Amino acid sequence: MPLPLLTTTIGSFPKPKYTPIRDWFDISREKGGMNCAETTRNYVADLSKNKEENEELFVKAAKEVIDIQIRAGIDIPTDGEVRRENYIHYHCRNLSGFDFGKLEHRILRDGAYETDLPAIRNDISHSGAAYSVSDFTTAQKLSSKPLKFTLPGPLTIMDTTADCFYDDRPRLNKVLAETINKEILALVDAGCKHIQVDEPLFARQVNDALSFGFEGIDRCFHKVPNSVKRIVHMCCGYPDHLDDSEYKKADPQSYIDLSSMIDDAEFDQISIEDKHCCNDLDLLERFKKKAVIFGSIAIASSKIETLDEVVNRLKQALSHIDRERLIVAPDCGLGLLPPNLAEEKLKIMCQAAAIV
Repeated sequence: MPLPLLTTTIGSFPKPKYTPIRDWFDISREKGGMNCAETTRNYVADLSKNKEENEELFVKAAKEVIDIQIRAGIDIPTDGEVRRENYIHYHCRNLSGFDFGKLEHRILRDGAYETDLPAIRNDISHSGAAYSVSDFTTAQKLSSKPLKFTLPGPLTIMDTTADCFYDDRPRLNKVLAETINKEILALVDAGCKHIQVDEPLFARQVNDALSFGFEGIDRCFHKVPNSVKRIVHMCCGYPDHLDDSEYKKADPQSYIDLSSMIDDAEFDQISIEDKHCCNDLDLLERFKKKAVIFGSIAIASSKIETLDEVVNRLKQALSHIDRERLIVAPDCGLGLLPPNLAEEKLKIMCQAAAIV
């Protein structure tokens, strides 16, 4: 009898209300739109209370989020990114060269989103200790299953910050990749076996991805041993709020355009959306080497998928890819959803994976 399909989550999870910081998903639920500038500006003040108490609350939040995922049936959970006000800027705060004081206004995501962003005003370097090790080891102690740790990719960092210094995208991509590689190698040394780099901007900036983006990914995973699963997540973008049908997401045709280089690249698993965009599943046949983390529940819809629709879609997928190379997940992080809805969707997803 075949083994059940593996299940995982992608990254973010709705934060418990007691978590010391608020994130851009919290802002979206309150105001109907994402504004990372507010969470960026408030981050230091949010953490200015008792550090020991903050740490206790972060640990409590991580345990709650991990327990929900395991209870739902997830095989490879994340820490829910509970320490992050923004999954991209959290990494940048640990680097020199970024200015979080004077923000710069930018229009992003093909005009879909605009906000004020931290600026690059000097050479970027990562000379301090790796922040990821403490985050990972603390969270892993709370989990009975191996955790996946997530980091933003270079191209995505570039598109969510304001470059006021380099004016050279390939060079900046290389510099940022080296900072990510430092974190990844430290995670490897700490025992992390599932490491994911998030590059949703590959789907929006295909030419950059093809010309220098994949080189950045290779640099991120430089010297990572085969015993570690090297994962890249390429979604088509978060909408501005839950049930936002007008949001301009990336064209899923990008997956076709990138598929050859994805399959040849030096990583193990590619994470893609399917529930939202309903790909032509011939796409899966383009991946001869890669395992595919297959987005099976919508992360920006309040509608709960039925068990039958998830089961049927997974069965269709399995007619295009080997069973051992299909992993089941949500389309993206679950931060936009209310916690109870996130858990219900995960339960349906995991039940479907078990049935198939």
